[in-house]
Amino acid sequence: MRVPLKQLTGALATMALAAASLTTLTLGSATPAAALGNGVALTPPMGWNSWNSLGTGVTEQQVQQTIDFMSANGLVQAGYNSVTIDDGWSVGHRDGQTTDFAKNSYGAMQLYDANGNPVSGTDGTGNDPTSGHLTPNGAFPSQTVNGQTMNGIQYLAWYAHSKGMKFGVYATDTYTTCQGHPGSLGHESTDATDFVSWGVDFVKYDDCPYGPPITGPDGHNYGTQGEGKELTQSIYARVQTFQHALDAASAAQGKPRVVLSVSAQPVHTGVPYLLNANDPARTDPVIVAAGTPQYQSPGYSPTGIWCGQVANLCRIGGDRDSELNGVLYNGQLQTALQYAGNVRPGGWNDLDMSFAGWQDVFGDYGVTDTCTCHKPFTDDESRTELSILSMMAAPLISGADLRTAADSQHTDSGYTWSTGITASSLAILKNADVIAIDQDALGKAATLVGSAPSSPTAPVILKRQLANGDTAVALVNQDPSNWAMPSTTLSALGLTGSSYSYKEIWSGATGTTTGTIGGSWIPAHGVALYRLTAGSGSGTGGTGGSNVVGDGKYHSIAAGGTGGRVLEVQGGCGAAVGGNSDINAYQSGNAAQQWLFTPNTNGTVQITDNCATTAQTHGVLSAGAQAGNSAYLLNSYPGNPWQEWKVQQNAAGALTITNVGNGMVLDTSGSAAGSVAVTNPGNSSAPGQSWTVTS
Repeated sequence: MRVPLKQLTGALATMALAAASLTTLTLGSATPAAALGNGVALTPPMGWNSWNSLGTGVTEQQVQQTIDFMSANGLVQAGYNSVTIDDGWSVGHRDGQTTDFAKNSYGAMQLYDANGNPVSGTDGTGNDPTSGHLTPNGAFPSQTVNGQTMNGIQYLAWYAHSKGMKFGVYATDTYTTCQGHPGSLGHESTDATDFVSWGVDFVKYDDCPYGPPITGPDGHNYGTQGEGKELTQSIYARVQTFQHALDAASAAQGKPRVVLSVSAQPVHTGVPYLLNANDPARTDPVIVAAGTPQYQSPGYSPTGIWCGQVANLCRIGGDRDSELNGVLYNGQLQTALQYAGNVRPGGWNDLDMSFAGWQDVFGDYGVTDTCTCHKPFTDDESRTELSILSMMAAPLISGADLRTAADSQHTDSGYTWSTGITASSLAILKNADVIAIDQDALGKAATLVGSAPSSPTAPVILKRQLANGDTAVALVNQDPSNWAMPSTTLSALGLTGSSYSYKEIWSGATGTTTGTIGGSWIPAHGVALYRLTAGSGSGTGGTGGSNVVGDGKYHSIAAGGTGGRVLEVQGGCGAAVGGNSDINAYQSGNAAQQWLFTPNTNGTVQITDNCATTAQTHGVLSAGAQAGNSAYLLNSYPGNPWQEWKVQQNAAGALTITNVGNGMVLDTSGSAAGSVAVTNPGNSSAPGQSWTVTS
C-alpha cells in the first residue's frame, strides 16, 4: 500500500494497532495456509516494478526503455523476466463516466444511498457510482501493431512478450487505489476480463481503504478501515473474488492463468461487528485454527495466516524504503520467519520490492536530498538484501531504475544525476548462485539458527534446505557501522556429515570444512552466503549423493521392514498411466519393478519406470499434496516439482527419497505385498522410508 502524505498519520496509528496485535503471536505459531495451487508461480517470480524509481510519473516510454535494458543486459536471461506498472496508470474515472469520481475529505470515494444521497459508508452501506472499464492515462498512448490498435497497457504487454518477458499491472481490492484512481472492488469481473484480454500475466493487488477513523459501539477506536463493502467483506473475501474472476477470464479466453500478488499490508484489522456473517474468512479452517485477536476481524491482519490460499504472492509487511533495516530481523525478516510454513511452490511470502542497486530519485543524494530514507544502497547492502530474500524464497522484484544512464537522467536545482543501475549493482542482481538459491525447486524457506538476535545490530544466521540436499547458510552482519565475525558450526546447522565442501556465493571462495562455517570479517551491513555440499559418505545432513543417480541403469529398490518387497507399478506395465505404485516380491527381469534415476539440471532427480507398453511408457513417479497420498505414475511434465525427487544415500547404502513438491519422503502404507507407496513426513525411525538397492 502506497500512502499519500496526508494519510500518513492515520496509517501510522493503524500500523501501531496492528503491531500491538502481532506481538501476541510467537514464531512458528501460525497454522500454515493451504497453497492456492493454480499451477503458476511454481518458483518465486522475478522481475521489475515501476514504483520505487518512477512512482506515479511512470510512462509508456520509460517502461519500454526498461524492457529494452533488461533484455539487452542479461537480466531476462538471469530470470528477471517480468515488468509491472504500479499505481497511477489509469485515468481518474471509468469509461462509464466523463469526469473523475467525487471524494470526501478523507480521500475516499464518495458513496451514495439508493436515492442518490451521499453517505459516509462507515456503517458498511453505500453504493459506488462508477461503471465501465479502466482506461490508461495519457502517459500510455494507444499504438498500432500489425494493423491492430492497442491501448498503452495492451501495447506494453505485447512489447514485453515480444522480448520473451511477462507483463503486470496494479489494481486494488478497494474503491480507490492508494493514489486515488479507480479500484476494482465491485468491478472484479470487468477488470479481470480486460487484464486477460490485454495480455497481462501478473497483477499486483493492493488494499487502500480510505475514510475516517471508526469508533465502534464498544468504544474501541478501530482507526481507518474504509467504507461500504471494504468494511463488510474481508480482504480475504475481496481477493478471493478477484482471483476467481481472473481464473474465469483466463478460461473463457483460452489464456494462461494470471499470477496474483497481494500487496495488502497487514495493518488493516477490520471492524468485527460490520463483517458480513457469511464472509468466507469466518469459516476458513486455517483462519479459525489460528484464532482472531480481540478487536480484529478474520481475513484481515496478519495476511501471513491466510493469503497463500487466495493468491500466489503475499505481502507480509509494510512498504520498505531504502534503508536495509526494513529487511533485517527487526524488519520483515522476523515476520517471514514466522510464516515460513506458507512458502511452497505456487505460494510465496513477499518482502516488498528490492532496493538492491537503487539510486535516489528524489534528488542528488548528499547534495539536494539527505533523507536517510532515500539513501542509495551500498553494494554490501545490496548483497545482504538479496541474500535474505533468496534465503526466504521471496520474489526478486527489483525496484531499481533499470535503464541506461542517458534514459534515467534527472536535473534539479542546477544538479544533474542518473538513477540508472551501476555495473557493480547489475552484476549483484545477476549472480547466478544466489538466484539458484532463491529459485530452488524445493520451495522451502530458511529457518533461524540459534536464538533470536539479542539486539538490532547482533548477527543473524539462517539456513535453508535445498532440493538436491545442499544447505544454504547466510551469516548476516546487522550492524550498520562495524565489521563483525559471525560463525556457526555443522552441529548447530543440524548437519551430521564428517565434512562438507562449500562455496561462498559472493566472493566465489571454495573449500572444505569439518566443523565451522564463517568466522571471517564481514563488513557493516554485509553478508556471507554459503552453499554446503556433503562429502562422500557423509550422513543425512547434506546431499550424501547416490550411486544409482545418473548411471543410466534401471534399479529395483526394496522398502525397509517389508521383507525385501520392492517398489513396482501397481498392476504391472499393463496398468494405465495415472495408477499407483506399490510394493511386491522381487521378480528378476520385471520391468514394472525397475526404476531409472535421472538427474535434472536443477539438482533434483526424475524417477521413471522401465515399462514400454501401449498403456504406459516410462511413467514418472509423482507425489500428492498431503501426507499419506499415494505415489503414482504420470507422463513427464518437466519442471513439475511433484515429479522431482531428492535422493540421499547414507554410509550403509540406504536411500532416502524426498519429493520436492511436498517435502515428504517416499514410504509405504504397510509391509504386506500390494501395500501402496505413499509420501509421509520424514521420520528416521520409519522403516519404510529406507530403501535398499536390490539390483
